[in-house]
Amino acid sequence: MSRILKQAGETAHKRSIEVTTYTSDESHLITEGRLTDIRLKDYYKFTGDKVNAGTLHDLRLILLIKIPELIIEDLEVIIETVPRSDCLLIAESLNPVIGMAIRGGFSTKVRELAGGVAGCTHLVHLLTTMAPAIMQGFWAYLYQQKPDVTKVKDGKKAGIMSRGLKDSCYTWREDGEAYQKLSALLKEKNPGE
Repeated sequence: MSRILKQAGETAHKRSIEVTTYTSDESHLITEGRLTDIRLKDYYKFTGDKVNAGTLHDLRLILLIKIPELIIEDLEVIIETVPRSDCLLIAESLNPVIGMAIRGGFSTKVRELAGGVAGCTHLVHLLTTMAPAIMQGFWAYLYQQKPDVTKVKDGKKAGIMSRGLKDSCYTWREDGEAYQKLSALLKEKNPGE
């Protein structure tokens, strides 16, 4: 057991984020993200009003993603539960990200376009959390068939994946073993690219 969790008392709050990627057609994937915040005990607002335990936020975000570029072509926000009526007005707050590609700098750009008073902290968090899961969903889709990097189509897929992986984490750092192995394989199988 965790040495820190040994000190934990009763649970007060639970946030869940779930991301699911679906196939659509040869040039699109659909990814659904859902964020839920549940208050597990009754609580008080700043005004002193008591609120019963239960769901505070339940937000869904559905994205139509063009592949292999990972461009957000369309999105839909579904607001199931929010704590304030003003929150219902932010359903279109993420529209400025339509047309963006999911790649380096994505989270910063999303915060610039839809963060702060222009949008919803929770939707921005959900979208930026979804980005790495979208990459995983895309790779899962690509790897449903064994790639043959000697074929132009599969070599291009591997090249796209290698660019997405490069410097994305410690394991996939440019000078790391995993990236070097992938890079060498691509150079060997696709000289001149």
